[in-house]
Amino acid sequence: MRVEGEHGHGPGDGPGAGAERRMAWARRGVWAVLLAGVVAFLVEGADQPADPTLVPAGEQAQARAEEPASPPPGPSPAVGRFAAPSTTSTSPPPSTSSTSSAAPAPPPPASAAPAPSTLPPAPAPSSQAAPSPPPSPSRRPLPGFDEVRFRITSPGGSFDGVALLADDQRSRGQGLMDQRDLRGYDGMIFRFERPSTGRFFMRNTIIPLSIAFFDAGGHFVSATDMEPCPDEVEECPRYAAAGPYLHAIEVPAGDLPRLGIGPGAVLSFPSG
Repeated sequence: MRVEGEHGHGPGDGPGAGAERRMAWARRGVWAVLLAGVVAFLVEGADQPADPTLVPAGEQAQARAEEPASPPPGPSPAVGRFAAPSTTSTSPPPSTSSTSSAAPAPPPPASAAPAPSTLPPAPAPSSQAAPSPPPSPSRRPLPGFDEVRFRITSPGGSFDGVALLADDQRSRGQGLMDQRDLRGYDGMIFRFERPSTGRFFMRNTIIPLSIAFFDAGGHFVSATDMEPCPDEVEECPRYAAAGPYLHAIEVPAGDLPRLGIGPGAVLSFPSG
């Protein structure tokens, strides 16, 4: 059995009340859609430009012609980069009028003096002779040796000089050993007591030498060049004359022609 009102409906809860509620919600949805459409129309209209005005075709062409030309496409000039100056000349073209009507330029004044030259004057030729070379260094005597004046007479002339003198066995055995020059002398003369055929050698001699031999009458016998022979060489070369000699003279290598020594030369010792 069922009790009334236990599972029944209260006031206003019938089928008719539910349908009314659904209709109310539908009306609200329609109004919301309409309102959203109006708002969207107003917003889109605000973004559009003013009402366009149609311009005839001729006026459009004129308007385009009045617009400034846009620069041609391409890279813009680099900032800070040197730009070559334009080579287009802006000077006016030369006049084409006849030059016959142009007045001639006035001549320079006759009294105008020429500008002074800035070039230094050329030096006058000197009448003085060129300076002579410095004299030979002073002679430095060699201990144990005398000095002697001699003369060489040859077909080309004569030569007077001063030489160191080796006239005994000790001095002849030493000669120019360990000397680096002739000490300001013209040579070294070896004198023998009688004609000799002995040979010369260059043991411990530093400088190369030339030697000439003269017989008892002072006439030229022969000459030769001699090379230094260091002490470590066991056997030094020997240099001999072409015949007996009484005097021999040593000079720096190649210096014999300067003294006039050669075939036909005569050696003498002037007094005083």
